[in-house]
Amino acid sequence: MGKLSNDLRTLSHEAYLYLYPLVTMDLTRRQGTNVEAGVRPGFGPPNTFHHLRAFPPADFRAVVRPNFDTLYANLWLDLTDGPVLLHVPDTDDRYYMLPLLDMWTDVFATIGKRTTGTGAGDYLVVGPDYEGDLTEFYDDLPEEVALIVAPTPHVWAIGRIQTNGPADYPAVHAVQDGMSVRALGDRPPFVIDPTADTRTEPLRQVDALSAVDFFTYATRLLDTNPPHPTDFSVLARIGALGVVPGDEFDPGQFDEAEIVEIEAGAASARELLGASQATLGIAVNGWSLFREPMGVYGNYYLQRAFVTLVGLGANPVEDAIYPFLVEDADGEVVNGDHDYVLHFDADELPPAEAFWSVTMYDAEGFQVANVLDRFAIGDRDDLRYGADGSLDLYLQHESPGPDRESNWLPAPRGPVGVTMRLYAPRPEALDGRWVPPVVRKV
Repeated sequence: MGKLSNDLRTLSHEAYLYLYPLVTMDLTRRQGTNVEAGVRPGFGPPNTFHHLRAFPPADFRAVVRPNFDTLYANLWLDLTDGPVLLHVPDTDDRYYMLPLLDMWTDVFATIGKRTTGTGAGDYLVVGPDYEGDLTEFYDDLPEEVALIVAPTPHVWAIGRIQTNGPADYPAVHAVQDGMSVRALGDRPPFVIDPTADTRTEPLRQVDALSAVDFFTYATRLLDTNPPHPTDFSVLARIGALGVVPGDEFDPGQFDEAEIVEIEAGAASARELLGASQATLGIAVNGWSLFREPMGVYGNYYLQRAFVTLVGLGANPVEDAIYPFLVEDADGEVVNGDHDYVLHFDADELPPAEAFWSVTMYDAEGFQVANVLDRFAIGDRDDLRYGADGSLDLYLQHESPGPDRESNWLPAPRGPVGVTMRLYAPRPEALDGRWVPPVVRKV
């Protein structure tokens, strides 16, 4: 082979973007599973559901941009020692989805109302390298079971069950309680990893890694998490950096000046991710819309990394879309020091088969305490519509007054992040016939 013309900085930049989701997912997995069951909501050992029984509190920091439309059924599957049997109950037509994500953040299977219906179902999930004889488990399986082959030995299952406010919790809890998972075969006992950081947000942990530590960590992960079949080209390029599946990353092969270049390439990748919200997706009316690809990214590594940064665990567009507010009608960043109105004409309300919402976060993607304890607002709330069917939502720090408080989404001071969600979006939301309206200063 001829010598690559690209410098180490360029290769480091590309490798960082490619590997960022894998490293972030593994740190998220380690944090999420290295807690005894019942200690932290949503956290606990693998192969066991750990439900969030209420909407996340203001200080929840495990995942950026959590939603306040559904209660979560959180589950990490460990398939390294054999398959697991996953059961979902009949939800009585209640909307839910249970996407299964590989360690690259791709959704490789979705169980739920849109795909498999709302009846009870059983699913046998096996890892990519499983070579056992499944017939040995036949006596332990129900009569009807679907086989799902996972691309990686660890899988994140993030169940979302429609929840129409806190008063709906008991019905949703019944659905959660009906979900179960059972590891088949002999398994070693689960042991807490004392080296795992269970408190620092995974995004902050990744950001704190030097490029050398990042690539050392990522290369080890490549040994157990198979790259996608279409990743040959990027792997061929970053192999010149010493990032090779099955090998250890050896920083000793580089001199001091080359390490500086590698660090600079990783830094430039982080800078690009931070600036990408205004450049990726489709920009319209101050919003950034991601129609394709989402949830399954192919070789669009920049978008996959960016979604990891701003919304780890995103779904395919057929299940949900997430318009993200970039700027107001004046082209300025939305800031909680100003008052805004989001106006929908009667014929431009978000088109969703299931439901829609608008959620308020701070600039980092986390919710902030407010006097109403309200972090999202949407079509299942007791909203006041205009006589013509139009709708005004008030996005501001202070109350807009008693007569408008039903339509108030409280905002923190300073820069904010606003995300709209459409669950089971209709075709017009996917093909561009509908777009969110502009957000205007009052």
